[in-house]
Amino acid sequence: MEIEKAYFTLPEILDRWSISEADLIYLAENDKLRLSVRVFGIPLELGDYEDTGNGERFRVPWEHSRYSGLLDLYAQDVFQLFRCSEIHISDFRTPRASYAALYGEAEPIFVMIGDLLLRLEERDRFETETGFSGADTGPQLPIFSASPEYHEVRCGGHQFRLGPIQAQVVRALHEATRRGEAWQSGKAILSAAGSKSLKMSDVFKSQKQWRSLIESNGRGNYRLNCGCFRPIPFRHACPSGSTVGCAGG
Repeated sequence: MEIEKAYFTLPEILDRWSISEADLIYLAENDKLRLSVRVFGIPLELGDYEDTGNGERFRVPWEHSRYSGLLDLYAQDVFQLFRCSEIHISDFRTPRASYAALYGEAEPIFVMIGDLLLRLEERDRFETETGFSGADTGPQLPIFSASPEYHEVRCGGHQFRLGPIQAQVVRALHEATRRGEAWQSGKAILSAAGSKSLKMSDVFKSQKQWRSLIESNGRGNYRLNCGCFRPIPFRHACPSGSTVGCAGG
């Protein structure tokens, strides 16, 4: 019996992919694969970055909480960890915000190589984008799918029903991805979509899981947080007396 997991240990991934530890380290420290750690009850600050207009940026926190779960590591911390076998970390990546950091008087978290994990979503993303996989896991659901007008999209296990401007933003980011130019200026994308606000978080505030759909690099650029594409199939009513291009039944 194989249980469903939200994350995996590195030995499990090495076994699945049949690669060497050196290859996995190379992927992680070159930011081709994001590794995570499990934390329990830590004081965590989530927030976004704002530009000052002169090339600098500052943090704008929007949540303080006691957090238990997975947090992703930056590539430079993974690099240090594999060379020193242990490291103390205060800043993390998370799909929920542009940054995640300990706050107050919390001591940096002590992390060892054996603590490293790989999220299910990250494993699937890597396998989809590279075409690389280990054991045959059967047919996979598409990472990203969309209706013709992008008012309904799916990314991983999340489904979104988007308003007109939100749909235009996702369409533009998807088209940029297909051109090989995934990272786009958030302000430019929002302006072209006709948004009065030039903050992505404002435009998508009605979508609780929007950061699972759109990723920020923390410097004002955004891209789809999804891999390959397949249109969402829809049944359309057939014109009277015609069955061309329509599903029967």
